[in-house]
Amino acid sequence: MKTDKKNIKVLYLARWYPHRYDPMFGLFVQRHAEAAARFCRVGVVYTHIVEGEKIKGFETDFSFTNGVPVARVYYNSPEKTFPLFRFIKYFRASAAGIRKIKQELGGFDVIHVHILTRPGIIALWYKWFHRKPYLISEHWSRYLPLTGQYKGAFRKWITRLVVKNASLVTTVTQNLANAMQSHGLKNRNYQVLANVVADDFSDFPLKKMPQKEKTTFLHVSCFDDKPKNISGLLRVIKSLKNKRDDFLFKMIGDGMDLENLKEFAGELGLNEKTVVFTGLLEGKKLVEEMASGDLLVVFSHYENFPVVINECFVLGIPVIATRVGGIPEFVNESNGRLVDAGDEKALEEYLNDYLDGKFSFDKQKISENYRHAFSSETIGRKLCGIYKKILLVGTPTMGEGKKKN
Repeated sequence: MKTDKKNIKVLYLARWYPHRYDPMFGLFVQRHAEAAARFCRVGVVYTHIVEGEKIKGFETDFSFTNGVPVARVYYNSPEKTFPLFRFIKYFRASAAGIRKIKQELGGFDVIHVHILTRPGIIALWYKWFHRKPYLISEHWSRYLPLTGQYKGAFRKWITRLVVKNASLVTTVTQNLANAMQSHGLKNRNYQVLANVVADDFSDFPLKKMPQKEKTTFLHVSCFDDKPKNISGLLRVIKSLKNKRDDFLFKMIGDGMDLENLKEFAGELGLNEKTVVFTGLLEGKKLVEEMASGDLLVVFSHYENFPVVINECFVLGIPVIATRVGGIPEFVNESNGRLVDAGDEKALEEYLNDYLDGKFSFDKQKISENYRHAFSSETIGRKLCGIYKKILLVGTPTMGEGKKKN
């Protein structure tokens, strides 16, 4: 088999991916695919259960997104259906997407599963019956102790089987890798691999911002209050506002709790002179808005490692974040500060001290440290190197536990 990187064909099976109903869903997976596509041939299959509208059979939406062929398959599957029937529909939907990508690529050499468990079952089937190796990239925080989302005896058994038979498992942080292994998800090859920061961030020129009347704090998220604790952040802003008015908070993004949080901000008496909700921003507009900020604030109850931290580091923006998940692996005294989850007093003290100039950061150095590390070229080269190594080394057949020599 030829293993030149340019000849390697990779099938991405993604549980999360941007789609017609949510252009931001799983955006970090799309960036991985596009980074790998710089050096390998990549095709993506994503399936989506549609609720609220009737779809006949399986509706395949095929397109090229930034040069990457993507087959999005939409279908109906009632929640009350027996789980086995739901999986059969998922398998058939995936098969429809795989046929389209195989036709486009002329086959595939390796499968890259993004987010367990269902796509991993399909990859395991291809390995056992078609001798196609696969690797897994996991992003989901459900394995972390605080979430309590990893449940079900069968799910745990099949997930262990899928992880054990993978050639490699990548996670965004060591913390997530440890959490997975604590659930018995054992694999001889775990590797930390960063999320990709879009070229719009990497290409943005670093420049000295003009003197502003107010310091600009940023919060960027999916506005899901349960993990992100935006309501707690708003309480901190209210308390700080009672003491001073030399700052502005920009709340960037959209999500399920956005309107409720806007109402809560109003109840606290926070107007647009203190808090601005921008809504969803994308592309260069997002980069420009973020680049205008002085400090990012992440006040989550639990996280893995939000890609917005990567993006801010590339722009040279320091971060105050909670000491949860894999965040402490990246945030330190040179690029930010850490507080305990839910500690509103500590967060307010840090924000107050920052406004008073009691600590500062070298933004140029922050950007220099991370601009290359998180780039699509760097991550893309790493991914295609991984694919090549998997194909060169070979993978065990069903029931074997050692690599071929």
